[in-house]
Amino acid sequence: MINIAICDDDNDMIQAIKTAISHYSTSHAIEFEVHSFKCGEKLLESKLNFDLVFLDIEMGGMDGLKTAQLFRQIDRRARIVYVTNHSEFALQSYAVHPFDFVVKPFEEVRISKVLDDLTRYLSENAEKDTVIQLKGEDGPLLLSLRNIYVFEYTGNRRITVYTKSEQYQIKGSLSDIFSLINSESFVSPHKSFIVNMEHIDKLNNFTLYTTNGIEVPVAQKKLKDFHNEFSRFIKNYIRQG
Repeated sequence: MINIAICDDDNDMIQAIKTAISHYSTSHAIEFEVHSFKCGEKLLESKLNFDLVFLDIEMGGMDGLKTAQLFRQIDRRARIVYVTNHSEFALQSYAVHPFDFVVKPFEEVRISKVLDDLTRYLSENAEKDTVIQLKGEDGPLLLSLRNIYVFEYTGNRRITVYTKSEQYQIKGSLSDIFSLINSESFVSPHKSFIVNMEHIDKLNNFTLYTTNGIEVPVAQKKLKDFHNEFSRFIKNYIRQG
């Protein structure tokens, strides 16, 4: 199931995009779950996770660009497609790294092209969803790498692995972990921690916070390197998006 949001203050436009998605779903045998919102504030209040968001730039109240900036603080994974009456807004929209943009009025083939790109993107990234085997205390433990938020070394060759809502105890050292994960998404901001940068929410002085509320210290001597690594990661993420 692919989750899509449509955020537009024009109900006719919402219906037009829904119809195009429905036709694509039927012709390609792909299931979509579509949620619609009449303003940016409602989209932000939903706190739902989406694979794709069709976002009108010129809405009453909070406009689409401001909505996108705030939405990115909630969900970094969703692909944003800006929808606009004026092609010149497309250039402005790139400041918030879109997946694509659609100029009104549009034909269904334009939405089909967006959905083609989305399904291809999701398929390619699903293939990159590496599963690693760790040494659990009760035997081998298999975890999806992208679902891991934090590794914390607790001493005596014991590591706590944090996912969104679970914790696991494994054996080894953080150097063992780094040699195993082989991923540019992970960084060590402190000698006792490895963090998945995909799940960093914010940085406050010498503490970073993951999107599920885990607090991780950033060592003063590692602060500059951490900022450089995180900046590199964000730039690569924007370029891929």
